Amino acid sequence: MTLYVVRHGEATLNVVNKVCGGRSDVPLTEKGCRQAEALASKLPHIDRVICSPMIRARQTADILMREKSVPIEIDPRLREMDFGKFEGTERGTPEFMKAKSEPACRFSGGESGFQTAARVYSLLDELKREKSGDSVLLVCHGAIMRIIETYFRDMPMEEYIHYSPKNCKPVRYQL
Repeated sequence: MTLYVVRHGEATLNVVNKVCGGRSDVPLTEKGCRQAEALASKLPHIDRVICSPMIRARQTADILMREKSVPIEIDPRLREMDFGKFEGTERGTPEFMKAKSEPACRFSGGESGFQTAARVYSLLDELKREKSGDSVLLVCHGAIMRIIETYFRDMPMEEYIHYSPKNCKPVRYQL
């Protein structure tokens, strides 16, 4: 199976550099819509699309599949990580970065990196067991893509906390 993973287009909280997690169900900006439109014409053949239930991911998937007859499956395991008390706060603060570097600890009021990885890994394991030759597109979020990257390769903690995929830039894996 060929797996393509893409982060949603630019969302409203991305523009103001705020933590945009599993509680922040915000839409795409005009730029985010244009990013998805630009990617739509470059995507290879896709047999199946699995998307986060969050609006920014759903809008991206809708734009990507607008000209194709591929149904979009919604899977809650692709929902962005719940950053708890950090939702909507400034990104990159020392307190947030410290919390991000401790994946075994829950974000206050949210979930831990390990909890998020458990749900994302369960989806990847399920897809792997299918042993199909399909091309599958996952439309999700930055923290989810970081976790997906760790499924395929070891990632030192320093790289893990700074890994930040660009909006609408797909990553390809063989599953």
